[in-house]
Amino acid sequence: MSRHPRRCALGRALALSVLLVATASPSTASMTLTFLDVGQGDATLVAADGHYVLIDGGRGREDAIAPLRGKGVQALDLMVATHAHADHIGGLVSVLEEKSVDTLWYSGDEHSTQTFEAFLDAALGSGVRYVEPTRGHSRTFGGLEVTTLHPGEQTSGSHLHDRNLVIRLDYGACSAIITGDIEGSGERAILRAGVNVSADVLELGHHGSRSSTTTEWFEAVDPDYAVVQYAEGNPYGHPHGEVLDRIERMGAEMLGTGAHGTIRMRCSGGEWRVHTEVSGSVVAGDHEPGTDREPEDGAGAGCIDLNQAPAETLEQIIHIGPTRAEDVIDGRPWSSVSELEAIDGLGPARVRDIQEQDDACVR
Repeated sequence: MSRHPRRCALGRALALSVLLVATASPSTASMTLTFLDVGQGDATLVAADGHYVLIDGGRGREDAIAPLRGKGVQALDLMVATHAHADHIGGLVSVLEEKSVDTLWYSGDEHSTQTFEAFLDAALGSGVRYVEPTRGHSRTFGGLEVTTLHPGEQTSGSHLHDRNLVIRLDYGACSAIITGDIEGSGERAILRAGVNVSADVLELGHHGSRSSTTTEWFEAVDPDYAVVQYAEGNPYGHPHGEVLDRIERMGAEMLGTGAHGTIRMRCSGGEWRVHTEVSGSVVAGDHEPGTDREPEDGAGAGCIDLNQAPAETLEQIIHIGPTRAEDVIDGRPWSSVSELEAIDGLGPARVRDIQEQDDACVR
């Protein structure tokens, strides 16, 4: 991951555009958070006073656009891309192509994947206003205030998670924090900054990974509800057991898309009402890989790099024969091993086998 001159071109091009947004129909005096069930990814729709904010959009083209169509949402006041991994921005492409989006918040970090290039092209083509917000930057939509908690102006790092956007939502006495894939170092940076992090609802960072939701962070937020976005049976073991144990000890109500499907939370006057698509309980994942963090600039020394290895080397990976080796080459660049599910015949179970074999990697 690097920061390239093209990022500056993106900012200049988008800063010059002005988009007229259709007025949404009025709503009652409440804020509604809808955590969309997009599998192993993130997508959260915020609605308040006829205004709409979309934070991430899942991986697939229909992950975010289909619910927006279903709800009759024609325009977004704000789109937030927390970071450039495909399971967060993949679904934003079709939204930018189909819907009116007034403003896009993104860190400005570059990523050398086809998904990021598609996201970049869609943003440039849409004429959206472009902003790279840092800590303290905020916008108000009716009674809804949207504030950036992370990154700070001086925040840097070698991984996309390091400058992942963390967003605070305030609507009267109602509050929530949406974290994307923030990790412990980012949580500590927010706490050191001394900003207000107390909130009713906390989305757990990085799909409930042990890399995030540190004790000091969770205690500072002190939420009534903890929400985790993940796919049941995902190959990363999300959410991790120690994170769930920590939440249980602290007494927050646990909600998760892998157990409950799409989660709708409506708040008015500080009172929350929760509706889930299905009944269930959030339990720890059943697989514990060595790491659940996607490498950016390298990986283990002996691994087979999906972006560099020749066909005959790729064939050494379980479930990858001559035909699929060519499919891997044609699909380059890859941002994670999990993206191999896009190849015909490689479903979640076979990709899980590949990850457990631990031979494949992305450099």
